Amino acid sequence: MCACNKDGLILSDVSEPYSLEQTESGTNQTEDGSSGSFAAYKDNIGSSGASKDNAGSSDESEGAADSSDASMGTAGYVHVCGAVKNPGIYEFSEGSRVFELIEKAGGFDDEADKDSYNLALEVKDGQQIRIPYIGETIESESGLINLNQASIEELCTIPGIGESRAQAIISYRDKNGGFKDVEELKEISGIKDATFEKIKPYVCVY
Repeated sequence: MCACNKDGLILSDVSEPYSLEQTESGTNQTEDGSSGSFAAYKDNIGSSGASKDNAGSSDESEGAADSSDASMGTAGYVHVCGAVKNPGIYEFSEGSRVFELIEKAGGFDDEADKDSYNLALEVKDGQQIRIPYIGETIESESGLINLNQASIEELCTIPGIGESRAQAIISYRDKNGGFKDVEELKEISGIKDATFEKIKPYVCVY
């Protein structure tokens, strides 16, 4: 745009013409600015997504841990007493053994007869684990002979069991980590149904 004097002569430009370079530069700056802002936005979305992914992974890990805890939950309770440091009722998980429950009870008392009980025996819910003191003989409350603790002499007091059969019972007990049920007597060579029925009223397993 031009300014003129009263004679109509052109004096000078009132304003400078737009520069294509400036315009393009301005456009580029605007585009760069927009691009930079969008890049930052994308980065933010990416990090947010990663956070969500990490949160998901964390939740999955916690879920796996909860599942693992559930699979290792309480299978029951047993009464540990006798020659142990802290007698009491203890929880146990599936597959626990006697020695693990004795550890929970603080370990053996100094006067415990450690060899009188099968420490590898698998624990059952409601079981009483009574560790005798040295020289003590523990009898079942029912008066039955416990197949997992009985000596050869004790087994020989049972009708239908002689010394060789008593030894076979103890050998089976040692080999299999103890009896889980009196019915296992029928797994021993020489003890058939008839013999088992004679023995059954005198024995128990705990």
